Amino acid sequence: MSKILLKNGRIIDPETKRDEVTDILIEDDKISAIGKIEPEMGMNVIDVTGKLVIPGVIDLHVHLRDMDQADKETIETGTRAARNGGITTVFCMPNTSPKLDCMENIDRYLKLIQDARINVQIVGAITKKLMGEELADIIRYPRFGIKFITDDGFDIDDEGLLEKAYEKAKQFDLIVMTHPEIMSIAPNGLINKGKVSEQLNVEGQPNEKEWKAVERGIRLALKTGARAHFTHLSTKESVDLIRKAKMESALITADATPHHITFTEDEVLVQGSQAKVNPPLRTEEDRLAVIGGLKDGTLDCIVTDHAPHTAIDKNHDLASSAFGFSGLEISVPATITELHFKQGMELVDVIGLMTIKPAKLANLPVGRLQTGFQADITVLDIETDEKVSTSLFVSKGKNSPFNGKVLKGWPVMTLVKGMVFEN
Repeated sequence: MSKILLKNGRIIDPETKRDEVTDILIEDDKISAIGKIEPEMGMNVIDVTGKLVIPGVIDLHVHLRDMDQADKETIETGTRAARNGGITTVFCMPNTSPKLDCMENIDRYLKLIQDARINVQIVGAITKKLMGEELADIIRYPRFGIKFITDDGFDIDDEGLLEKAYEKAKQFDLIVMTHPEIMSIAPNGLINKGKVSEQLNVEGQPNEKEWKAVERGIRLALKTGARAHFTHLSTKESVDLIRKAKMESALITADATPHHITFTEDEVLVQGSQAKVNPPLRTEEDRLAVIGGLKDGTLDCIVTDHAPHTAIDKNHDLASSAFGFSGLEISVPATITELHFKQGMELVDVIGLMTIKPAKLANLPVGRLQTGFQADITVLDIETDEKVSTSLFVSKGKNSPFNGKVLKGWPVMTLVKGMVFEN
């Protein structure tokens, strides 16, 4: 039996509100003791004095590509990037090529993730080929441990079909993860509709493109009794709708990204296509509303929406470049820098957004630093400033609006099922 002793770290467990300097003993893949522990012969003792020790971070929304998009990312590069970023569990979206919409494709992907560097779960497609025309074979998803369904990258304009998806989700205890976007509104919108789109003379996406989809999804969840999760929210109106819905029902949850709480549409003027993402970076009012939603519990967790692309895909003008950018390696410091150091959120609450809250939302037995639980652990240096650079990225996607930004809260060590990896 292998034994690892993490000595003298500041341990934060958001579920129990533990925040103290002490030790953690790990035996094989489980946490066996927490408290002052004397080293014994045969223990691998790791001194983490001055470091923050937290549960392994959980990301409910990533794009790991692979298969026919291995030039953008592979399971190996994506999960290694996640591990370097202190992330020990990810949920990968179904808009792969081919799509994760049938047993053949899902089985192929499951074989690929057997060698992943971290815990990987698959999110199933709602419709065949993500075309929004015919439901995928949702009835078969539970046998593969699938917890969420989504057509992420698209929304479903056919409300009758979407209602059937909610009904299936209710029947098979699945969560509908909505990429909230009314596709018929500003279908060619490149960035936020506002002063920057007007200055650059390009079509923008108005806030209603998102919030009207949120409004529809809430209505269908309440009608069918299915759980609904709204991902990467970016507008004030969306946050307000979620806040109101949560007062009426426990069926509704939502998340936000580090880039939507950090940047505004003005970043497009500075970085051009490198700041092009969907949903787009919005106004300062929207940014602060999303932060407010995270502070008061309206929004449940932080996700990256990690969307790696080749340099060829991103290095174009706004019209021709791909939406999205990489986020796995900088998500934790970006979130801690903005929410804790700049916005004054308590550290335990910020950590909770990345650990216990997504764990409970997805009903996972991780996200905790408690005896008996799996030893998925992230060790952070929250004092040292470090500038983001492409040299830090293991991900094949090197593009990020955070390049050149100075952040705090960098992972220095990640443990996955008791195995230690120094970053």
